[in-house]
Amino acid sequence: MAQRKRKVVVVTLLVVGEGADDKAFIKHIKSLFHSRSRDSKGPKIEAGDGGSADVIITNTLRTFKDTAYNTKLLVLDADLPPSPAKIRAAKENGFHIILWAPQCLEGALLDVLGEPVNTHETSQNLKKRLHPQLPRHHTQPEAYATLFTKPVLETTSNQSVIEVRNIIAQS
Repeated sequence: MAQRKRKVVVVTLLVVGEGADDKAFIKHIKSLFHSRSRDSKGPKIEAGDGGSADVIITNTLRTFKDTAYNTKLLVLDADLPPSPAKIRAAKENGFHIILWAPQCLEGALLDVLGEPVNTHETSQNLKKRLHPQLPRHHTQPEAYATLFTKPVLETTSNQSVIEVRNIIAQS
């Protein structure tokens, strides 16, 4: 009797955050929620190195144009969202876009902590509020471990964090 060959499905995920802070926080989420199965290479997490959302999308599409990922994700700030043309271009190239809300990564994280984010606050104001609470530099994944534990991230109601968390967990 012939043995059946088992087909292994390799799940690949590319996540591009807006900058180094996004990359660090997403790596932190990966450390908590990504199951390290043998059928998965694990998410590749990159930083778009800042700039406008449109510039980040343009650079990401150029850099990862010919790469084969099952899922491709762009995580950008909502305060200056991408133009409809760039959103369309990203979607045509297989990218799903998540906008950190309210306003930016720091706004989302303050929301996770139950701290109000006011509409008049700028992203810089939100950074000034969050960064001093972190025990390490905000571009290091370990900086988020103390405040953003697995139970905290499992029970958050912040939709942008939930969406990123769930995509990482399913990869």
